[in-house]
Amino acid sequence: MKKEKSGQPFWYLLVAAVVVIAAAYLLIPKQTPSGAGGQIPPNQSGASGEKNITHFVEPKVYSPYYEGLEAIVQAELNRTSANATRGDYLPAAMFQELPSFPPDLYQMQVLFKYYQMGKIRNKTDLNNKELGPEYWKQPEWIPTFFTGGLPLIQNPPMDTRYYHWAEYELISANQIRNKNTGEVITLAPGVVASVLPNKTIEVKTPRVGIEGYTVYPSDMVIADAQPDTYFDVYTVLYCGWYVQTYQGVKLVPAFPDSGAIEDFQLFADGTKVVTQNPSEAEKYFKVEFEPEQFVLEPSFPIFKEGWAKLVRMRITVNESTPKGKYIVGMNIVAPSKEFNEEMLWKYKTQYRVGEVGIGRPFFRVFLQVV
Repeated sequence: MKKEKSGQPFWYLLVAAVVVIAAAYLLIPKQTPSGAGGQIPPNQSGASGEKNITHFVEPKVYSPYYEGLEAIVQAELNRTSANATRGDYLPAAMFQELPSFPPDLYQMQVLFKYYQMGKIRNKTDLNNKELGPEYWKQPEWIPTFFTGGLPLIQNPPMDTRYYHWAEYELISANQIRNKNTGEVITLAPGVVASVLPNKTIEVKTPRVGIEGYTVYPSDMVIADAQPDTYFDVYTVLYCGWYVQTYQGVKLVPAFPDSGAIEDFQLFADGTKVVTQNPSEAEKYFKVEFEPEQFVLEPSFPIFKEGWAKLVRMRITVNESTPKGKYIVGMNIVAPSKEFNEEMLWKYKTQYRVGEVGIGRPFFRVFLQVV
């Protein structure tokens, strides 16, 4: 066989040349199907004409100023103080697990209630108008505390039982004796026993609060939702007043067929009512919750640290969503079987599965897609 001066076979040089040509070809920048050179931008797919990925926006929470509202707000502010302290209406020990009471809580509560001033978040940042747990974990932050919560805690419902005088006698302030057997029943703290005129012993026992919860705020109006975007809204889920159990809950989306805004907000056109086809609305919105399932701790005999939970609701608006008004809600169902088993092991007989309903989503976002 003929050899080159280098001593290498001729076929070896042919193979080397092919390798060099192939390597050079691989290094040449490829063109996209449209003819533009370079790489595909990271926010686009390779398909021609496809839109950018869904992007995050800050929602516009609509809070109207209507005739007479400022007078209402000013009247409530006049009844509050910029340097308020908690009253002595309940034992101080009930609040021992909560953050310190903010002196401007009542004023911020009024401004948030009527003007949606401030954003509830996991920490307070006044520069960004954020109100953290030192505000929303206080029971006084909920508008119904003084009208509903406080009276219930101060005067809890009682269960009454009667012991007939022929069989029982009251031998001390907290002890009843069975005349026939001699057995002595010692009453628990908080139980009240008294002898009626007919000598029957009446025993009143404070009822145990088993379940219940509420959210605040319960309604929100988003005025400028746009297709192909997603945004976050927040609410706080609270254990009900006087509830003494640990409640497991799971948050799920809800699309009611109609609803009317119940608080002080409304749409820019002055309307409050929305009707929709639930199955159609469900196609246009993806809803995620953080956290999705968790335990609400008791509100009695003390307000436990976890009696209130901040909930983030993330709403993604489909790119094909028609313009119009919609309701996207949050309902509460039983957690998973595995979660319930874990919590039952942890809290024993104090654990309850939260499935209480109120006939409408607990939290509703009324939004207008523009």
